[in-house]
Formats: sequence, C-alpha cells, structure tokens
Amino acid sequence: MTPVYAQVQTPPARLVHLNAQAEQRLPHDWVAVTLAVRHQGDEAAAVQAHLQRVLQRALEPLRARQRPGELEVASGAVQVQPRYGREGQIVGWQGSAELLVQGRDVGAITALAAQTPGMVVAGLQTSVSREAARAAEADLRAQAIAAFRQQAQDVAAAFGFRGYVLHEVHVGAQRPEPGPIPVMRGMAAAVEAAPALPVAPGHTWLQVTVSGAVQLQ
Repeated sequence: MTPVYAQVQTPPARLVHLNAQAEQRLPHDWVAVTLAVRHQGDEAAAVQAHLQRVLQRALEPLRARQRPGELEVASGAVQVQPRYGREGQIVGWQGSAELLVQGRDVGAITALAAQTPGMVVAGLQTSVSREAARAAEADLRAQAIAAFRQQAQDVAAAFGFRGYVLHEVHVGAQRPEPGPIPVMRGMAAAVEAAPALPVAPGHTWLQVTVSGAVQLQ
C-alpha cells in the first residue's frame, strides 16, 4: 500500500500586508422625531380607545404631507398596562402610543412635531441619510483603493521590485450611529405651544478601510 502524505501549503514568498483608509466628516441631513401620548383610566378599553383617537387625529395631517424620502410617518409602539395598588390589586390602567416623524427638512419636521395635537416630543435624533452615506461611501472607497494601490507600488519600489500582484483584499466601511438627543420633560410639556424645537444637527465621520496582502514581483 502506498502511503498518503498530507500536503503542506507554503505561504507565498514576498508577501506584504498593507492597509489604507479614507475618511470624511458628513453633516447630518436627516432628523427623526418620536412623538408620544400617555393616558390612564379605570378601564383598559377606554384607555386604548383614547390612544387610538389621539393617534388618528395626529396621523391625518401628517399623512397628507408625506413624501417618500423627504417626510415619512410611521406608527410606533402602543401599550396598555394595569396599574397596581399597594396590596397588589389592579386599581386602573395606563397606556402609551408613539409616532415616528422623520425626513430631510429639519425645520419643517420639528415644526410639524411641535404642532401635532395631543402628542409631545419624547425623543429626537439626527443622522446621515442613506442616500448621502452611500454616495460618500462610494467616493471614499475609490479613494481608499487608490491609496492602497499607491502604497503597494511604493513598497514594491522601496524593496527593489518592479511591481506587485494582489493576493487578497478586504474593503469595509465604518459609520458610527449617533445616539438620541434627549428631550427634557419641561421641553416636552411645553412643546405644543412652541413653533418648533431648536435643533442643531451634528456630524458623523465615515471611514472606509482597504486592507489586504500583495506579493512583490
């Protein structure tokens, strides 16, 4: 019987690992506002009916102004839970409902949120829109790849080689998501009388990294 020997693969010679980055500071062009209503009463059905009436009244004017990609409205969580007394018995019911209003026009959306009847602002967050992030990522990817190729050529020349062959490469993007901007209780209580919430959109750093290995030739 002929013995079988395992084949051991030898790593390619003259292999160099490299990485290159390209980054850009992107302004936030998208705002998302969470509206909420809370109510309590003696009967669960009555609490739920009240929440539904408030939601319906709030949704009617918002739906009329919806424009995909510019101003979008979505229903959020609706909850009805019992309230307990000191001895553990149910003494009533409490509930809450949410709406999410989001889009590009920060001023218009915050004004709409402030004027929505029966609801208050429970949260606000600004971010980079998907379209802006995709466009910036495509540009940064091209820049990072060009930087990787130049780096590989420079390293090959520094070691006395004419060029290189790409062995493996990985391309990735990193875009930290911003946290929500908290709304103080005093602001939320007074928001119905305010024309709009003061909002200062921030920025997000988008980074694209190209890493891999080249074989010098």
